[in-house]
Amino acid sequence: MVLSKTASESDVSVHSTFASRYVRASLPRFKMPENSIPKEAAFQIINDELMLDGNPRLNLASFVTTWMEPECDKLIMASINKNYVDMDEYPVTTELQASFDHLHTPRIYIYI
Repeated sequence: MVLSKTASESDVSVHSTFASRYVRASLPRFKMPENSIPKEAAFQIINDELMLDGNPRLNLASFVTTWMEPECDKLIMASINKNYVDMDEYPVTTELQASFDHLHTPRIYIYI
């Protein structure tokens, strides 16, 4: 469920506490700032915001995998730039998806 609320004055800007060595002023949250900021500052600000989310490993009500082997992380990073929706451009990705689907679905028997 997505939570929404009316933005207060403090919600319309991002205070870059840990990116302060790069950025001295608050940045607008809902529009592009007038001036650019260093990529390190942008990373730090976004990373700090994401840290406010819950930790999946501490979520005992979740039935999802929160850890995976390092090889899985490498595969994800190697294929993150592929647009899976474009099946004509990435046919091998489509074939891999189909093979994984077959691994996880029971056989369908057709009785005549």
